Amino acid sequence: MRDIMAVAFCTNHRVTCGPKGCGPLGFLWCPPVGPKAHRYKGISIMRLVKDIWNYFGQSQSVSTRLLHFSVILLVAGQFLTSELVDLKHASHAGQSIAFSFGTWAHILPGLLLAVIAMIFVVSELSRHGLKYFFPYLFGDLAQVKTDLQTLVARNLPEVAPGGLAAVVQGLGLLALGLTLISGLTWFYLVQSGSGLAHAAIEVHEALTGLVVAYLIGHGGMGAVHFFLWLRSGAR
Repeated sequence: MRDIMAVAFCTNHRVTCGPKGCGPLGFLWCPPVGPKAHRYKGISIMRLVKDIWNYFGQSQSVSTRLLHFSVILLVAGQFLTSELVDLKHASHAGQSIAFSFGTWAHILPGLLLAVIAMIFVVSELSRHGLKYFFPYLFGDLAQVKTDLQTLVARNLPEVAPGGLAAVVQGLGLLALGLTLISGLTWFYLVQSGSGLAHAAIEVHEALTGLVVAYLIGHGGMGAVHFFLWLRSGAR
């Protein structure tokens, strides 16, 4: 029965099973079949990347997708390099550029992220408008209530203007913006010799928790929508 289910899963996703079957994430390693199968040579992770790119392409232009993915990668890099920051020096003023390599490995990509994130936020606000992400500022919670009712009914709400997904994304963009601003503020205070540098780094660390919550919420909802999209065969 398990083998039959595995074959059925892979058949639905236009792939063939490996020696260990498909498993719940079989499309990650089962090579595709058909006239274009030779292009993959069994490296199905590239097909997954292509699927993700096409999935975002349903609602985003090429430039928006590039900005979106750049922000994702740079944010991930910030989390990885945050452990390399020398807090003993980063928390005190008057250090000028005498940071450790690990600290600079966090600062330089962070400066790049600040620029790209600003462009991305401006682009999203220009494309959707403020009410799309922050409907509660306009006293409109109708779509949020509808989405919550859909969740209570054990169904996944679709992405809609002023809806739950859009509100979560808006809060995430706000959290990301505040985190970047606090980081830039800390960098300026350290370079200028201000005694507030220690307080700034603590605020920056605290705001990082909001970004983590956003990644869990927004990223989790996006992953669920993506896998449902895969199963539907819409790709």
